[in-house]
Amino acid sequence: MPRLIISDQFLMWSELFVLWSILSYGITADPLPEDADGVTFKWQTWRWALLLRIVVAAVLSYWICHSVIVSAWLATLIAIQPWFRFRSPKKWTAEVEIVVVVLNLLFGFAFIRHFDLHMHAHLSLPISREQISAISIVSGVLLFVIRGGTYIVRGCLRKTETLPQLILRGTEADCDTGTKRLDIVEMNRGRLIGNLERLVLTVVVVAGSYAALGFLVAAKGLIRSEELQEREFAEYFLVGSLCSVLVALCAGLVIRYTLLALWPELLSLQMGS
Repeated sequence: MPRLIISDQFLMWSELFVLWSILSYGITADPLPEDADGVTFKWQTWRWALLLRIVVAAVLSYWICHSVIVSAWLATLIAIQPWFRFRSPKKWTAEVEIVVVVLNLLFGFAFIRHFDLHMHAHLSLPISREQISAISIVSGVLLFVIRGGTYIVRGCLRKTETLPQLILRGTEADCDTGTKRLDIVEMNRGRLIGNLERLVLTVVVVAGSYAALGFLVAAKGLIRSEELQEREFAEYFLVGSLCSVLVALCAGLVIRYTLLALWPELLSLQMGS
């Protein structure tokens, strides 16, 4: 694939993309509907972190492009995106996350192209514009894979009603009945495993080792084979794993295409080794 010669607009878009990814996914996790009880989620810390994210988004985006509209759009999106995640119907978390990401990317690129915005902040780096753009896109996608992937997987689990749950028993006389609540310990464990899984699978796809996808998923299933004897856990494991693989596969293909177009030498070194 021939190397692309990028414009000022594309470079600006890629830098705004990584800025948005860092502020949306790289600083703090936003609350989801199951955090409404307020017991395990640190709301006060999150509110201050969200305010900081909004201010930094407005200042840095204006420093990059000197556009009040772009700066206001990015700050507003970072402010309302957590609200969408928390207030949207529980079964639509994944779809809302994907739609917001796609609309943000399309709007940003269309606005920059339409008004022919140009870079106002330049850093002297010993790499080309194409490489800077490639690093920005790859970094933004990886950040989305880790935390954005969690929101998508959690939404799919909620849609299929396969979130892990604990049964709280009453007295001995009432031992056959009980109320259910979410298993926070298992969810936190699954989130950490899922983050690592998506990151590894994304790197595998970028390297072109598609056969390793099945091996890694099978190894994960082997480790938790005893728990898979229970149907509820098996459904939770299957839905979560398949969603993680799909997110990693899509992200890996995007990164691979980006590197082939903007920084082919990097992939040629990997292929040569």
